[in-house]
Amino acid sequence: MPETFDDLFRARRRFPVGDRVRGIVSAIPMGPGRAGVLVDLGHPPEGWVDMLHLPFDPSQWPVVGRSGLFEVLQHRPGQVRLFPLDAGMRGPRTRYSRWSGAEWAVVTRRYPLGALVLGMVTDVFPGNREYAVSFDDCGSVIEYDDHEPVVGSTGRFRVTRHLEWTHRILLTAAPEPPQRRSPKTARSAADPHGRARRGYERKLRSR
Repeated sequence: MPETFDDLFRARRRFPVGDRVRGIVSAIPMGPGRAGVLVDLGHPPEGWVDMLHLPFDPSQWPVVGRSGLFEVLQHRPGQVRLFPLDAGMRGPRTRYSRWSGAEWAVVTRRYPLGALVLGMVTDVFPGNREYAVSFDDCGSVIEYDDHEPVVGSTGRFRVTRHLEWTHRILLTAAPEPPQRRSPKTARSAADPHGRARRGYERKLRSR
Protein backbone atom coordinates (compact mmCIF):
# COMPACT_ATOMS: atom_id res chain seq x y z
CA MET A 1 0.00 0.00 0.00
CA PRO A 2 1.62 3.29 -1.03
CA GLU A 3 2.72 5.45 1.89
CA THR A 4 1.23 8.48 0.16
CA PHE A 5 -2.27 7.17 1.00
CA ASP A 6 -1.65 6.54 4.71
CA ASP A 7 -2.91 10.01 5.65
CA LEU A 8 -5.96 9.57 3.42
CA PHE A 9 -6.93 6.30 5.10
CA ARG A 10 -6.29 7.81 8.54
CA ALA A 11 -8.60 10.75 7.72
CA ARG A 12 -11.31 8.34 6.57
CA ARG A 13 -11.25 6.60 9.93
CA ARG A 14 -11.30 9.89 11.83
CA PHE A 15 -13.93 11.64 9.69
CA PRO A 16 -16.14 8.99 8.03
CA VAL A 17 -18.15 10.08 5.01
CA GLY A 18 -21.62 11.12 6.12
CA ASP A 19 -20.63 12.04 9.67
CA ARG A 20 -21.41 15.47 11.05
CA VAL A 21 -18.38 17.35 12.32
CA ARG A 22 -17.87 20.73 13.92
CA GLY A 23 -15.18 23.04 12.60
CA ILE A 24 -13.99 26.63 12.52
CA VAL A 25 -13.48 28.62 9.33
CA SER A 26 -9.71 29.11 9.28
CA ALA A 27 -9.05 30.89 5.97
CA ILE A 28 -10.61 32.20 2.77
CA PRO A 29 -7.59 31.65 0.50
CA MET A 30 -8.75 33.63 -2.55
CA GLY A 31 -11.13 36.01 -0.80
CA PRO A 32 -14.93 35.92 -0.50
CA GLY A 33 -16.75 34.83 -3.63
CA ARG A 34 -13.90 32.74 -5.06
CA ALA A 35 -12.97 29.06 -4.68
CA GLY A 36 -14.18 28.34 -1.13
CA VAL A 37 -13.17 28.33 2.53
CA LEU A 38 -10.84 26.24 4.67
CA VAL A 39 -12.13 24.71 7.90
CA ASP A 40 -10.09 23.65 10.94
CA LEU A 41 -11.51 20.33 12.19
CA GLY A 42 -9.22 20.06 15.19
CA HIS A 43 -7.17 17.29 13.56
CA PRO A 44 -5.49 17.08 10.15
CA PRO A 45 -6.29 17.27 7.36
CA GLU A 46 -8.09 20.56 6.82
CA GLY A 47 -11.67 20.73 5.69
CA TRP A 48 -12.77 22.48 2.50
CA VAL A 49 -16.15 23.96 1.56
CA ASP A 50 -16.56 24.64 -2.15
CA MET A 51 -18.02 27.99 -3.18
CA LEU A 52 -20.97 26.15 -4.75
CA HIS A 53 -22.17 25.30 -1.24
CA LEU A 54 -21.77 28.85 0.11
CA PRO A 55 -24.05 31.90 -0.25
CA PHE A 56 -24.15 33.43 -3.71
CA ASP A 57 -23.49 36.86 -2.21
CA PRO A 58 -19.81 36.99 -1.09
CA SER A 59 -20.71 39.44 1.68
CA GLN A 60 -22.70 36.63 3.33
CA TRP A 61 -19.84 34.16 3.38
CA PRO A 62 -18.82 32.94 6.85
CA VAL A 63 -15.94 34.91 8.32
CA VAL A 64 -12.69 33.48 9.65
CA GLY A 65 -13.24 32.26 13.18
CA ARG A 66 -16.88 31.26 12.71
CA SER A 67 -17.79 27.84 14.06
CA GLY A 68 -20.25 25.62 12.27
CA LEU A 69 -21.56 22.11 11.68
CA PHE A 70 -20.67 20.26 8.49
CA GLU A 71 -21.35 16.94 6.79
CA VAL A 72 -18.36 15.01 5.44
CA LEU A 73 -18.85 14.68 1.68
CA GLN A 74 -15.62 13.12 0.46
CA HIS A 75 -11.94 12.53 1.17
CA ARG A 76 -9.11 13.66 -1.05
CA PRO A 77 -5.41 13.45 -0.23
CA GLY A 78 -4.78 16.22 2.29
CA GLN A 79 -8.38 17.44 2.32
CA VAL A 80 -11.83 16.64 3.72
CA ARG A 81 -14.65 17.95 1.53
CA LEU A 82 -17.53 19.38 3.58
CA PHE A 83 -21.10 20.54 3.18
CA PRO A 84 -22.26 23.28 5.60
CA LEU A 85 -25.31 22.31 7.66
CA ASP A 86 -25.80 25.71 9.32
CA ALA A 87 -28.36 27.69 7.32
CA GLY A 88 -26.33 30.88 7.78
CA MET A 89 -23.42 29.34 5.88
CA ARG A 90 -25.49 28.36 2.86
CA GLY A 91 -27.44 30.26 0.27
CA PRO A 92 -31.25 30.12 0.49
CA ARG A 93 -31.37 27.82 -2.55
CA THR A 94 -28.26 25.78 -1.91
CA ARG A 95 -29.01 22.09 -2.52
CA TYR A 96 -26.64 19.19 -2.80
CA SER A 97 -29.14 16.66 -4.14
CA ARG A 98 -31.31 16.58 -7.25
CA TRP A 99 -34.12 15.02 -5.19
CA SER A 100 -36.78 16.99 -3.38
CA GLY A 101 -37.81 15.97 0.12
CA ALA A 102 -40.77 13.98 -1.17
CA GLU A 103 -38.66 12.24 -3.82
CA TRP A 104 -36.01 11.39 -1.24
CA ALA A 105 -38.66 9.79 0.98
CA VAL A 106 -39.65 7.53 -1.92
CA VAL A 107 -36.01 6.60 -2.56
CA THR A 108 -35.35 5.64 1.07
CA ARG A 109 -38.46 3.44 1.11
CA ARG A 110 -37.33 1.78 -2.10
CA TYR A 111 -33.83 1.15 -0.75
CA PRO A 112 -34.12 0.61 3.02
CA LEU A 113 -31.08 0.13 5.23
CA GLY A 114 -29.65 -3.34 4.77
CA ALA A 115 -31.13 -3.82 1.30
CA LEU A 116 -29.01 -5.50 -1.37
CA VAL A 117 -28.77 -3.94 -4.82
CA LEU A 118 -27.06 -5.01 -8.03
CA GLY A 119 -24.75 -2.26 -9.22
CA MET A 120 -22.21 -1.60 -11.94
CA VAL A 121 -18.90 0.22 -11.57
CA THR A 122 -19.07 3.26 -13.84
CA ASP A 123 -15.93 5.20 -12.86
CA VAL A 124 -12.77 4.67 -10.84
CA PHE A 125 -10.82 7.52 -9.22
CA PRO A 126 -7.40 6.14 -8.21
CA GLY A 127 -6.19 9.49 -6.86
CA ASN A 128 -8.91 9.44 -4.19
CA ARG A 129 -9.20 5.66 -3.92
CA GLU A 130 -12.90 5.81 -4.83
CA TYR A 131 -15.21 4.31 -7.42
CA ALA A 132 -18.71 5.19 -8.59
CA VAL A 133 -21.51 2.64 -8.76
CA SER A 134 -24.84 2.98 -10.55
CA PHE A 135 -27.89 0.95 -9.58
CA ASP A 136 -31.28 1.41 -11.21
CA ASP A 137 -31.57 5.22 -11.58
CA CYS A 138 -29.41 5.94 -8.51
CA GLY A 139 -25.72 6.12 -7.78
CA SER A 140 -23.20 6.06 -4.96
CA VAL A 141 -19.47 6.58 -4.47
CA ILE A 142 -17.54 3.93 -2.52
CA GLU A 143 -14.08 4.12 -1.01
CA TYR A 144 -11.55 1.34 -1.54
CA ASP A 145 -8.10 0.57 -0.16
CA ASP A 146 -6.09 -2.02 -2.07
CA HIS A 147 -7.89 -3.64 -4.96
CA GLU A 148 -8.94 -1.27 -7.71
CA PRO A 149 -12.34 -2.16 -9.22
CA VAL A 150 -12.78 -2.58 -12.97
CA VAL A 151 -15.10 -0.25 -14.85
CA GLY A 152 -18.04 -2.23 -16.21
CA SER A 153 -17.91 -4.92 -13.56
CA THR A 154 -21.08 -5.70 -11.61
CA GLY A 155 -21.67 -6.89 -8.09
CA ARG A 156 -23.92 -6.83 -5.08
CA PHE A 157 -23.87 -3.88 -2.69
CA ARG A 158 -25.56 -3.29 0.63
CA VAL A 159 -27.31 -0.05 1.63
CA THR A 160 -25.55 1.04 4.83
CA ARG A 161 -26.65 4.63 5.36
CA HIS A 162 -29.14 7.30 4.36
CA LEU A 163 -27.74 10.83 4.57
CA GLU A 164 -30.73 13.05 5.19
CA TRP A 165 -29.09 16.44 4.68
CA THR A 166 -27.47 15.72 1.34
CA HIS A 167 -29.90 13.00 0.19
CA ARG A 168 -27.23 10.41 -0.46
CA ILE A 169 -27.26 6.62 -0.22
CA LEU A 170 -24.06 5.02 1.01
CA LEU A 171 -23.20 1.50 -0.14
CA THR A 172 -20.61 -1.10 0.76
CA ALA A 173 -19.59 -4.05 -1.38
CA ALA A 174 -21.41 -7.19 -0.24
CA PRO A 175 -19.57 -10.52 -0.22
CA GLU A 176 -20.66 -12.87 -2.95
CA PRO A 177 -22.73 -15.82 -1.68
CA PRO A 178 -20.97 -19.19 -1.79
CA GLN A 179 -21.65 -21.19 -4.93
CA ARG A 180 -23.90 -24.21 -4.41
CA ARG A 181 -22.46 -27.41 -5.80
CA SER A 182 -24.35 -30.49 -6.90
CA PRO A 183 -23.90 -33.66 -4.78
CA LYS A 184 -21.90 -35.22 -7.58
CA THR A 185 -19.54 -32.23 -7.74
CA ALA A 186 -19.22 -32.22 -3.97
CA ARG A 187 -18.30 -35.93 -3.95
CA SER A 188 -15.70 -35.39 -6.65
CA ALA A 189 -14.15 -32.51 -4.71
CA ALA A 190 -14.09 -34.56 -1.51
CA ASP A 191 -12.54 -37.60 -3.25
CA PRO A 192 -10.55 -36.29 -6.24
CA HIS A 193 -8.93 -39.69 -6.89
CA GLY A 194 -12.14 -41.71 -6.58
CA ARG A 195 -12.99 -41.63 -10.25
CA ALA A 196 -9.56 -42.89 -11.30
CA ARG A 197 -9.66 -45.65 -8.65
CA ARG A 198 -13.08 -46.86 -9.71
CA GLY A 199 -12.00 -46.94 -13.36
CA TYR A 200 -8.96 -49.04 -12.44
CA GLU A 201 -11.12 -51.49 -10.48
CA ARG A 202 -13.49 -51.93 -13.44
CA LYS A 203 -10.53 -52.63 -15.70
CA LEU A 204 -9.29 -55.37 -13.38
CA ARG A 205 -12.71 -57.06 -13.24
CA SER A 206 -12.96 -57.13 -17.03
CA ARG A 207 -9.76 -59.13 -17.42
